[in-house]
Amino acid sequence: MVLSNSFVLLLVGCFLGLTHLALAQNPSLLEVNPPEGPSDDQVSAVVHVRLIDGLGGPPLENAVVLIQGNRILQAGPANQVTVPEGAEITDGTGMTLLPGLIDSHLHNVNNNKALHAILTNGVTTVRDPGHPFRFYQSLYFAKAKMPRVYLTGAHLDGYPGVYRDQASLIRGTDHIRTLIRDYVTEGGSGIKIYFRLPLKYYETVLQTADFYHIPVVAHLELVDADDAIRAGLQGIEHVTSYGTSLADPEDAREFREAVEADNNYRRDGRYLLWSKIDLSADRVSEVLDLAVKHEAVLSPTLTTFERQSGDEEYQAKGFKNMLDFVGMAHQAGVTIVTGSHNSGKYAQRGLAYQREMELLVAAGMTPLEAISSSTIHNARYFRTQDRLGSIEPGKLADLILVEGDPSVDIKAMYAIKKVMLNGEWVDREEVVE
Repeated sequence: MVLSNSFVLLLVGCFLGLTHLALAQNPSLLEVNPPEGPSDDQVSAVVHVRLIDGLGGPPLENAVVLIQGNRILQAGPANQVTVPEGAEITDGTGMTLLPGLIDSHLHNVNNNKALHAILTNGVTTVRDPGHPFRFYQSLYFAKAKMPRVYLTGAHLDGYPGVYRDQASLIRGTDHIRTLIRDYVTEGGSGIKIYFRLPLKYYETVLQTADFYHIPVVAHLELVDADDAIRAGLQGIEHVTSYGTSLADPEDAREFREAVEADNNYRRDGRYLLWSKIDLSADRVSEVLDLAVKHEAVLSPTLTTFERQSGDEEYQAKGFKNMLDFVGMAHQAGVTIVTGSHNSGKYAQRGLAYQREMELLVAAGMTPLEAISSSTIHNARYFRTQDRLGSIEPGKLADLILVEGDPSVDIKAMYAIKKVMLNGEWVDREEVVE
């Protein structure tokens, strides 16, 4: 059968139209500060290294990873990967190569020095859920390398608000639509709901964000997590956001009333509430089943809530329940991602992210699972998994070298030796203005 030229053109047009539609429905979200890469296509190689690709499989011993320009060219066993003559060689003997770490929950206020320090500690990508775009103006004047930064813009809150210098206080549904449009125009790659925004506005937020193909996450105190998940929320920030949905209904009611009257009650009140939660109650498994069904991601930020023996008894008990709940969520099939929330009482300065990885392992995850939560799972959470999050050919070369084997001992993540951002090694001694 011979097809006419016009019919062929029609078929091609339909194909291209469907392809364009598919791409529009699944765009790769981007950082606001794409880093510069190498000026040429020079090939570099990391050799004699243990490779953890972030995808969850076992480490590959004596691996070779080739990078060309800012892209991963090849990764595999030394006897299957040929290093081209003239390649720049990095010897990884005794070390492990991993994808750059991704932080789902970090806050910053025009502090390039802090961002550069985070980068040198292995975190190549961060998302700030809830700070205004103006808090990142300094990025555009940075001379030193900065991690990739994903922004959500000021969080959406209800009157009278909590941190009003960081919030947009919602006036109505039209206001929500306008704000989200403006956020996307400014480079926003997500939306953050804060805890005083009433549930009645969630539908408008979620539908509008979906129109722009960006996710919505939330910090909850007054809205129950199960209600937010049923509304379509894609991510829950902080394990404490689950508190009122897990607690005895009367305890939850008292907590909400106290927070409604005083924002600051939540700080200590969370521990009181969690210390009384019965994790064997049916409502806990019901909430977890709901989270799994709706694929709601959890960024627990355990580090910021950590309390130990020696703290107030109810605080230590409350945190133990938080830790155990994260383990239960993981076992149930909830996707857990790593977020530092900057700091914690028991975290070393600048290393809250590594402490979070330790706590995820303490909650019951294997070290390799915690690494996947810190890499590919977060890349998917950011909707940028086609570019970042694993060591695979074609992906951007954001890599870290650590001394030792973090698949055996997660504490090896404290021993960051080298960091590559977009195909270039980061100067750890670089002066940041």
